[in-house]
Amino acid sequence: MKRQQDQWNQRWYGDQPPALFYRLLAAIYAALSGFRRFLYRSKIFRTQRFSVPVIVVGNITVGGGGKTPMVIYLAQRLLARGLRVGIVSRGYGGQRKVEPMLVTSGADAAASGDEPLLMAKSLSMPIMVAKKRSKAVKALINQHHVEVVLSDDGLQHYAMGRAAEIVMLDADRLLGNGHLLPAGPLRETSERLKQADLVIYKGEMAGELYYQHHIECIYRLNQPKTTRSIDSLRSQKIMAMAGVANPEGFFKMLAANGLAVVKQPKGDHHVFTDADFSDQYVTLITEKDAVKCTAIQQPDVWVVKTRIEPSAKTVEAIDALLNRVLS
Repeated sequence: MKRQQDQWNQRWYGDQPPALFYRLLAAIYAALSGFRRFLYRSKIFRTQRFSVPVIVVGNITVGGGGKTPMVIYLAQRLLARGLRVGIVSRGYGGQRKVEPMLVTSGADAAASGDEPLLMAKSLSMPIMVAKKRSKAVKALINQHHVEVVLSDDGLQHYAMGRAAEIVMLDADRLLGNGHLLPAGPLRETSERLKQADLVIYKGEMAGELYYQHHIECIYRLNQPKTTRSIDSLRSQKIMAMAGVANPEGFFKMLAANGLAVVKQPKGDHHVFTDADFSDQYVTLITEKDAVKCTAIQQPDVWVVKTRIEPSAKTVEAIDALLNRVLS
């Protein structure tokens, strides 16, 4: 899986133009996805409307983009306003017998998916996963009486009505080669950005709305109260491991904090085992990966807990959007 992802990333984010075969497939994809959206906009296909506002945090590219950290940030700001907040997600990769499924902090990542479990461990609010997000939204309203719903991804899930859309982009990758799937990484054309309420970049982007990641603490895997400083790591042999869509972002953050690491990128949603780790290194992993590593027995594995820090302009834009949606 990792090799396949690397091959696609090379095609999508490399310097070579896509092959004619992939461009032809992209043209078919464009026609089908455009027709599908037309059916929803023409009300031939039904869009479910809800009694509470739904805010979608999604992207027009495949993978990454910083959606989940932004959802957590928005949830915290809404909680600070005294609102009952719920989150819906597709729970990518999770194998569930029943949907929608309520995700708790003790859930199994194999059932819930990585991101929903990370959010459940970070927030005190109901989180529902379902392939059809509309069902999850209704469950949150009917069973948990939420006042606002955040959707982690789901920009293209037009069966789910929404009050606002926030599109996330990776400042390092942007739109790749600018082509639609499978010739490029785009789910929809760049014109879709004009229809979003906000476009926010993960990583500094001059003149645009953006946020940056900062290290909050580093704690031992499965022992969050046992922490260590960045300074204590600088003299160590460090392996940095990341099973996320764009692991280079994680590696760059560590380098910016003065840590020289041996990079071990894994495929997105990689299932970790003890064989992935080496007792020759202090290993650093992401919070997203940590939720899948509860069974790991290696003693020197540490989790890099981060927080996002939006620019002042971004905070202002987010608050204005929330004020409008909640008015």
